[in-house]
Amino acid sequence: MQKTTNLLLILSAFLSISSTPLLGQVTMQNRAETQNTFGSTSPTPPGIYGGYMIGIGDILNIHVNDEDSISGTYQVDQTGNVRVPLLADPIPAAKSTTFEFANRLSTSLKQQDILREPAVTVLIVRGMTQNVSVLGAVMRPGSYPIEKPTTLVDVISLAGGLAPNAGKSATVTHHMDANGASNAIAGAKASNGATTSVDLTRLTSVKDSADILQVQAGDVINVSTAPIVFVVGSVMRPGAFSVQDQKSQMTVMQAVAMAEGTTSTAALSRAIIIRQSSSDSQRQEIPIDLKKVMRGKGNDDILQANDILFVPQSGLKAGLHTMGQIGAQAAGQTVGYGLGLRIAP
Repeated sequence: MQKTTNLLLILSAFLSISSTPLLGQVTMQNRAETQNTFGSTSPTPPGIYGGYMIGIGDILNIHVNDEDSISGTYQVDQTGNVRVPLLADPIPAAKSTTFEFANRLSTSLKQQDILREPAVTVLIVRGMTQNVSVLGAVMRPGSYPIEKPTTLVDVISLAGGLAPNAGKSATVTHHMDANGASNAIAGAKASNGATTSVDLTRLTSVKDSADILQVQAGDVINVSTAPIVFVVGSVMRPGAFSVQDQKSQMTVMQAVAMAEGTTSTAALSRAIIIRQSSSDSQRQEIPIDLKKVMRGKGNDDILQANDILFVPQSGLKAGLHTMGQIGAQAAGQTVGYGLGLRIAP
């Protein structure tokens, strides 16, 4: 009886061990069938997701395997291409996705026998196509990102506002859309359908929202600069002063008033107007007797843009040319000191 029991136990154990591989095979087969049914490994149809679109001016971070000579930061040029070291020709990038550009770069590296199986990764570090450029007489010229169409006033505010030497007009070169359309402002002067001239004094007083100029990504704003005159030497507040109303211009006495008058040691009868030129040989030194002008016995001459009114100190013994050099040097050292002062229209 005992032997029979032991024999049955051994036989049972043997059958259990023998059936285990079969059970495992059935389990693995079921898993395979389940994966084929709910988790198909077929490739993802093209066009569902292709990375971010690249535009002109975008800054790209390109990583190719561990190739330091190729990997780095690149900017898409004005033609929409990226020039990569070791490659004979630039690679088209604009209007392509990051995935498309990576595949294109990988193909070029293989075709030119630079790398056998390059692994290329492309990221957009900074998208310049969503920026507007603000140039000219603003406090902080540069490129500023915008997420949606923004008013010209808001964009100028992003640039720190108008500089003290800002003129009364600005030009906006619009980024043309796919249909060739651009923005415009009511009453503004447009040229070539892509550039708008804006009266800044009118723009700040516009109340109707329909008349407010909208700028979009890719637009370039250029704020004009008002004419500048310099008053240096023996005056109370030497500096550079902008003429905001070009029609009224600025006279010598107005310039002296902007500099808050002359000092007690000023040699009024020996003042000069230095009319700038591209070379010292063509520069003019025009004598002017401020004492006579103040008494109404001399002409109150009109100053031109970039003129320097130099009032020497009593006791200075120098000829016109030497005083012209002294005045020009003084103007270069005092630029911006009185820049915030403006003549009223």
